[in-house]
Amino acid sequence: MKTGIRATSPAVVALGAELRAARLQARFGLRELAKRAGLSPGHLTNWEAGYRTPPPDMLSFLLGLLKLPQAEYTRLRDLAASTHSTMHAVHLHAGSVRMMHAYEQVATTIAEWSPTFLPTHLQTRDYTWEMLEHTTPPGASPESYFFDLSTTPALAKAGSATRKSIVGRRSLRNPVISRETSIVQHEHLLRTLAREPQTIRLLTAEQEDLPGFTIYTRTDQRPTVALQHSHTTVYLTSEEAVSDYADKLGHLADRALSPAETKQYLTERIRELQTGYR
Repeated sequence: MKTGIRATSPAVVALGAELRAARLQARFGLRELAKRAGLSPGHLTNWEAGYRTPPPDMLSFLLGLLKLPQAEYTRLRDLAASTHSTMHAVHLHAGSVRMMHAYEQVATTIAEWSPTFLPTHLQTRDYTWEMLEHTTPPGASPESYFFDLSTTPALAKAGSATRKSIVGRRSLRNPVISRETSIVQHEHLLRTLAREPQTIRLLTAEQEDLPGFTIYTRTDQRPTVALQHSHTTVYLTSEEAVSDYADKLGHLADRALSPAETKQYLTERIRELQTGYR
């Protein structure tokens, strides 16, 4: 049986993440589902990890075994039809957490620019909660999104990617975060810097016109840019887009504080917060 094509597009990763989520929701083990489908576990692993995409007939068979509702079946079939596209948009509460962690699991390096909010992996639990309370879209529930962040299976298995984050000053001076939580968050960042000195660098100059983005690099594959808009993340793999955002990240890195300067800034901010200055 054909096992599909080599994955290069964001939609392939999205499809893999959705397949894995559907399998877990149906309470199938990977080997059990592979056996029922007449596959080797390696084929299913490659599809779920976003390295390859299943042929249309096999995808339909898998979705049937998972007993997905018709709407979900159609959605994933449509997603599979777009796997050659170099762009894919994921909306908040529509698989965004699964997509983000799918990339984090397969990436070898992750470099990011976060101008307004700290990257999820750098946040304390209270910071995440207070932020979600003020940024969840109308009609949505911060509790449900926080539950997703806390229970997504990928969270239990930390990725092995090397990470470098450039964060904006506004992410640390967030007005919706309480002083107590802000102090704890700053102390958390200092501990992270002590363990991994190159992980966090602060940019004190304002860059409000440049939205947050992440560049995921995977072995033997073109890097992917995750461009963050309000409540939507757009994933791009075209050479032009990747090159443009790599240049932007290099420019930001040239202007950012060194790890030692970032540590000093965080220490001074803790002192200011403890004395009541916001």
